[in-house]
Amino acid sequence: MAWIVYLLRCSDGSLYTGITRDPERRVGAHNAGTGAAYTRARRPVQLAYQEPASDRTAALRREWAIKQFTRSEKEALVAKRSDRAQGPSRTSTPAFSGFRPAALGFFRQLRRHNTRPWFEAHRASYELEVKGPLQALVEEVDVALARSCPEVVGDPRRSVFRIHRDVRFSKDKSPYKTHAAAWFYHRDAGRGVGGEAEGGAGFYFHLEPGASQLGAGIWMPPRPTVTRIREALTDDLAGFERIVLAPVFRRRYGGLDSEAMLTRLPRGFAEDHPARRWLRYQSFTVGRMLSDREARSRRLPAMLARDFAALTPLVRWLNRALGLRTLTRRV
Repeated sequence: MAWIVYLLRCSDGSLYTGITRDPERRVGAHNAGTGAAYTRARRPVQLAYQEPASDRTAALRREWAIKQFTRSEKEALVAKRSDRAQGPSRTSTPAFSGFRPAALGFFRQLRRHNTRPWFEAHRASYELEVKGPLQALVEEVDVALARSCPEVVGDPRRSVFRIHRDVRFSKDKSPYKTHAAAWFYHRDAGRGVGGEAEGGAGFYFHLEPGASQLGAGIWMPPRPTVTRIREALTDDLAGFERIVLAPVFRRRYGGLDSEAMLTRLPRGFAEDHPARRWLRYQSFTVGRMLSDREARSRRLPAMLARDFAALTPLVRWLNRALGLRTLTRRV
């Protein structure tokens, strides 16, 4: 029997999350008082939602992810799929079903009303239309990465960027980002991004009306990281150029993003250095734009999986330059 992740509706209205191989028997155990301590004082309980998992490890991971959900996120999960999880004899397949028009509509409204009172009044819409589907997307893409690039992971909770902006050093004091994004990161490097982080290269998804995109690489890393990449360019220029100058790669993704390039070669490199074309880069990222239709498609996880697989050679080259390992399977 397959492993099942389930949610129970307790007598006080709360939701309990667990895993089992036999939902019907497990619900009976909870109602008999031999289940979890949490449900003993909240009987009777009813099965509110269930979904299959490939194995016990996957079930435990999904259970943990759901337990991190807010109450409204759990209720949204139950409401969205309750028609496929009404009885203990039925199971639902957890699947990303696409971002609805309301997701992009939320960000259009947020652009006009970027204030805390407005956001708090519409927080439920954000969690239902944006955050919940984005977490489901991350989980599905992570399954694909387990095959194509096992060392890079997506976590429904850790991969999704906060919607709150860091306004400490910005003239723009708008409190919220008008987009949503997720980062798939090397498991040994952590999820840090940018100049203050010691993260590695990974994959990126960005949802924004008229400006959605996918990408890969490492964005504005700290100086020691850039130095190691430049040293790797000196040692393996041919390997790097085989990736970024490949005709198929260039047709689909163009060149490296030229954001914040140096005007001159870094100190210590001669003007005729063989890698001079790349040594002025401070970010090593590449990607492509997505139409609103593509970003909202039910097939978005498969689309991202294909692009991320195509971008894996660049991500792995950068991570090897940083001393991060390449895996053939998840361990």
